[in-house]
Amino acid sequence: MSKEKELLLEFETSIQNDSFVRLTLSKPADKDGSLKKVIITLASIKREAHLSFVYRHKTNDITKNLKVVEGKTTVESLISSDFQIANLFTTNGDFQFEKNNSKSSLRKSKPSFKTVPSRGHDKEKRHLIQNTEYLKLLGVLDKNGRVQKDKGDKFKQINKFIEVIDGLLKGSELNQADKLVKVVDMGSGKGYLTFALYDYLSGQLKLPTSITGVEVRQDLIDKCNGIAKAVNFENLDFQLGYIADFSLDKTNILIALHACDTATDDAIAKGMAAEAELIICAPCCHKQVRKSMTGNTGLDSVLQHGILKERQAEIVTDAIRALIMEANGYKTKVFEFISTEHTGKNLMIVGERKRQNPNPQQYLDEVEKLKSQFSISHHYLESLVN
Repeated sequence: MSKEKELLLEFETSIQNDSFVRLTLSKPADKDGSLKKVIITLASIKREAHLSFVYRHKTNDITKNLKVVEGKTTVESLISSDFQIANLFTTNGDFQFEKNNSKSSLRKSKPSFKTVPSRGHDKEKRHLIQNTEYLKLLGVLDKNGRVQKDKGDKFKQINKFIEVIDGLLKGSELNQADKLVKVVDMGSGKGYLTFALYDYLSGQLKLPTSITGVEVRQDLIDKCNGIAKAVNFENLDFQLGYIADFSLDKTNILIALHACDTATDDAIAKGMAAEAELIICAPCCHKQVRKSMTGNTGLDSVLQHGILKERQAEIVTDAIRALIMEANGYKTKVFEFISTEHTGKNLMIVGERKRQNPNPQQYLDEVEKLKSQFSISHHYLESLVN
């Protein structure tokens, strides 16, 4: 039996008797190629054994998970054709295989590992919001506490939103047990995120909390108020109203998730006027700026395509929003709220109010540059804050 086949036999045996730790392939036959090493481990994926391959290139790593039978074939091919050194680690012993031209060697030594590593591969999701009664009443969970088949994306979105809030509140003065946190959710819709936020602030962080959801549909107002009463969320209420017309007093956190077009600007302006410590927006629709992009931008070859013009308008709209917020004393961050496979509305703008007086002109100058570059006549948010 060749040394190569001996190694493969030891490899297969170690998988069968659960002594396999790791197989590392190095010294590639193609010295000029980008692939430098392959590391193979055993993983349990959806309760089925897989071989996990990490292909280490010069500039990046690529991971592939294969069922054991297919993985064994891949290992055999890699050792036969692509690599000259293989190091097999098992709890019964270490094996070093090396080939040089037509000669091969296989050396066994004492085991470097006394136990096998965890085979777990599936990541446990960190959900700050768990099995709660309001999620059942909202239709996200069934009566047994399982996520409804058509609500998986919504459940991910809820938890991602609370993760964002959790990160923003760490070290914040809002996170104080003796201070009332007043929140207004502009365009609360069916209330998924509003309920989750109240639960997180009052239930988990134990903060004195008052949240008002603002919505234009009376049926949703009635339903959400009924659920809030049923689960004893005493300081959570929903009121009928349009964002532009809603009277906003001193507020700590202003939220506007998926408020359509200029309604996002109305919410931002009201949040800044109320001196909210946090303004959190996930914009939806960007029609106003797109319609005003009528002049010569020098990007006709790009903007002649409707979908590209739409996306460019989205980027410019939100960039100007962030700049105007900066000019009004807010430190802003723009980031992906949740990956596009879960929802198409995935951008989030967060503004944190600064204590020091800003130098607004530098940000307003940047706004003018963008308007000039993209031939934008005006941005609606400007008219609300000037």
